[in-house]
Amino acid sequence: MKKIIFVFTLALITHASPAQKSAYNSQPERLFNLGKEMFLEGNFTGAQDILLEFTSGSSDLFLNEEAAYMIAVSSFRLGNENSGDILKRFLDTYPETIHRHQVNFLVATHYYDNKDWQKALLWFNMADLDYLSLVEQEDYSFRLAYTQLQVGNKEEATRYFGLLSQNSREYRDAADFYLGYIEYSNGNYTQALNRFERLRNHPEYQEEIAFYTAQATFFDGKIDEAIRLTEAFLYRYPNSQHNTELNRIMGNSYYRLGQPTRAIPYYERYVVGAEKPLRGDAYFMGLSYFETGKYNEALRMFQQAIGESDELSQNAQLQLGQTYLRLNRKQQAQMAFEAASRDNYNPQVRETAMFNYALLAHETNFSVFSESISLFENFLQEFPNSQYTDQVNDILAETFLTTKDYQAALNAINRISNPGRRIQEAKQMVLFQLGAQEFINGNMNQAVQYFNNSIGMGNYDSKARNNALYWRGETYYRIGNYSSAANDFRQFTQNASPSDENYALGWYNLGYSQFKQQQYAQAVGSFQKYISSETGRNKSEYADALNRIGDSYYFNRNFSDAERYYAQAADANPAAADYAAYQRAFVLGLQRNYQGKITALDNLMSRYPNSQYYDDALYEKSRALTMLNRENEAISVLQKLVNDFPKSPLTGQGGVQLGQLYYNNGNYQQSIQAYKNVISNFPGTDDARNALISMETVYRDMNDIQTYVDYANSLPGGLRISTSKQDSLTYLSAESVYMRGSRTEAESAMNRYLQSYPNGAYNSDAHYYLGLIADEKNNKQQALSHFRRVIDAGNIKFLDNALIYTSQTEYQNGNMQQALADYSRLANSARNTTNQQIGQMGVIRTQSQLGNHHDAIRAATNLLSNSNLSPEITTEARYLRGKAYHQVNETNSAIEDFKFVSNDTRSVYGAEAQFLLADIYYKQNAYDKAEAQVKEFMQKGTPHQYWMARALIVLSDTYLAKGDEFQARQYLESLRNNYKGGEDDIQQMINARLGSL
Repeated sequence: MKKIIFVFTLALITHASPAQKSAYNSQPERLFNLGKEMFLEGNFTGAQDILLEFTSGSSDLFLNEEAAYMIAVSSFRLGNENSGDILKRFLDTYPETIHRHQVNFLVATHYYDNKDWQKALLWFNMADLDYLSLVEQEDYSFRLAYTQLQVGNKEEATRYFGLLSQNSREYRDAADFYLGYIEYSNGNYTQALNRFERLRNHPEYQEEIAFYTAQATFFDGKIDEAIRLTEAFLYRYPNSQHNTELNRIMGNSYYRLGQPTRAIPYYERYVVGAEKPLRGDAYFMGLSYFETGKYNEALRMFQQAIGESDELSQNAQLQLGQTYLRLNRKQQAQMAFEAASRDNYNPQVRETAMFNYALLAHETNFSVFSESISLFENFLQEFPNSQYTDQVNDILAETFLTTKDYQAALNAINRISNPGRRIQEAKQMVLFQLGAQEFINGNMNQAVQYFNNSIGMGNYDSKARNNALYWRGETYYRIGNYSSAANDFRQFTQNASPSDENYALGWYNLGYSQFKQQQYAQAVGSFQKYISSETGRNKSEYADALNRIGDSYYFNRNFSDAERYYAQAADANPAAADYAAYQRAFVLGLQRNYQGKITALDNLMSRYPNSQYYDDALYEKSRALTMLNRENEAISVLQKLVNDFPKSPLTGQGGVQLGQLYYNNGNYQQSIQAYKNVISNFPGTDDARNALISMETVYRDMNDIQTYVDYANSLPGGLRISTSKQDSLTYLSAESVYMRGSRTEAESAMNRYLQSYPNGAYNSDAHYYLGLIADEKNNKQQALSHFRRVIDAGNIKFLDNALIYTSQTEYQNGNMQQALADYSRLANSARNTTNQQIGQMGVIRTQSQLGNHHDAIRAATNLLSNSNLSPEITTEARYLRGKAYHQVNETNSAIEDFKFVSNDTRSVYGAEAQFLLADIYYKQNAYDKAEAQVKEFMQKGTPHQYWMARALIVLSDTYLAKGDEFQARQYLESLRNNYKGGEDDIQQMINARLGSL
């Protein structure tokens, strides 16, 4: 019934009846007829113009609808871009039009032509096939089938193409082609080729069919036939759009046939034409390059083969590692092997990659997080029967010694149930290295424990045991256990050979250990052994040993030998000969050669005006002058001592001597003033008490004892003359209890003394001991209060120790300003070099914490000007100065300090300095320097893993800045997988960078 209506409608449109013709003879109707005639003749431009003119003057609804239909269709036939909108507006205006199915079909065709497949499908479904002409029905079926194919509806496409193949003469060939294509895309290559066979020579499809035939043959595994067909295609169609894919097939095929040399040219043409090569073919291309020795080209292709986590990526990473090895780029090879070992898509690939990764970590010392040890352990656990097992067992023992994370090595060794001798040798050395690390970081008790454990293992590794003896002796010496130090150094020198790097120093240190115990005769023998063993006569230790021999003879009152060795020490090291010169002068005095002493001291002060012994020289010169009865000259010398060195401990003694000399000369007022200066400048000291007692004699001779009494009683606690005998006895009794070790009883006795004598002569002394007792009881605040009383009293005897305690405690409590004040006072008033350096170092630390960077630089430079600093102090001072320079943008100076500190990465300062250098170079865009710095750090290794992790992040940033995204990612992924630290900032930096790659 529908078809009858369709025919009737079409006739109605295209053939007007005679009655209608006779009815429409006016001008508008003539325009309509003319326009329709043009439309039917295909003159769509003329039809549009005439029909538009018609509709502008016509009121006939039926004819206006027909005219609008022909105008819209004409727009479509003319290919106007907006014809789709015109057709849809027609449908909106005439929703019940008898032309709606034809118009829906045309709208669908409009979207079809514009490849908007989803909209095309929508409009095709709105058109009823039965209302279209036979020609339109064939067009509709083909276009709908093709649209279904484009949107992925292969079954529907197959159904329509099948009907066209059977029933349509116009679309039969096209339908067969697409039916063959659908079979091809479904992997049914035989059926596809059967479909294509009939069309092989079809002019429209022969190129496509030749392409699909070659490709299908390749996919079907018929490599030789695929090569023949592909070569024929490339020859016949040299400019075909399919040539890129067919070059890929040729390259792939030749590689599969074991002919990489023939594969490469085709693959290279493929890469030129492809937007991005397929990962599998990039892998084969990499293998082809590798097998022909073109390793740099192979690297590029293997990197392109790596993508999502799958077996192909795992294989590509393995081959990438092998290629890096051929180029001797071992660190990059290790990164690639590590990446391949993470997955287990192919267990054999994982086994090979894991072994190579661990092996390279061992060989290159790039095991920055001790992964070589854990890798070898994991390898043996996962592949106990591997072909590499014996090799791994041999290497593992050696690996324990090459890793810098000795704690991880010790943990791994302890997990071995039955360690052999090689493992035991490694353990003994690892224990020694752990002790050395603790020593460097100032943890002396832990260092001793590790050294004990190493020594206790016996002679598995005699060198490790002997080194442990030497450094345990050094540790004991640092903590004041001189007897144990001497035992270790003695045993070391007995075991060590003269070629041992520390052999001579062993005798030197043994001499010092004996010297500290006042075993002067033994010390002389040890120092002489050092002198005979030391080949470097310019070393500071050589002259120092001569001085100590001189001191030992001096203490044993062998003054002539003492003088002889002091003279040798001065000749051995003229730059630091002031001590020897001073001691030689002192010995001359002991030999009653006072004029010789004076001359020697004058020479010292002339030659060494900045000597630390200058004040000593003045004091001793005054004593020599006094012995020669040249008191007026002695007074001048003592006055210079008092004026030029007001803080020197000798100034108190010199002031007392000065007062006595003025008294001897009858200058009573000057004598009194000298004594008063001592009392005011050195309160609470024996010198002050001696000055007060001596001053009584002066006032007695002046017959003015009341003035003396008034003065003495006006003095603050510690110097009043009343009840002095009972005061002294009460304090000395309490002090005796403390010295016996009875702390509780001593605390009570000291408190009773303070209650009984709140202004007693030994008030600050009592507070000092109460501070020590409070500290032992871990009552830090109470101890701090007692030591403050000692400092306020200016008790010279205990001032250094009190300042050391308060400054360190305030620093630990975060009270930086008070800590700075205490450290500064200690640095200026310390009675010996060691305490002065503690104060100077504290000033640097606090100024750094307070952000006073310029002050920190000045303080550090001042400290570093000393020639007798320990390596630990020098390292920390240069580290803090470097950081201060860095903060004030004096980068070159910072780099100089960081380079010095970075030499020893066993210390935390050295590890951080390595990172800071790399970071500075990176921020200066000196990427090659940054890369080299991190790799140097990796080579040295460090137990301070946080700074290694930070350095590796800088290395990743450096590679990214250099355009090597692959290496940047590899280092970040390795860090994420191997770093054991739990710091949040490290993980955040890793994740942020990986997220942006």
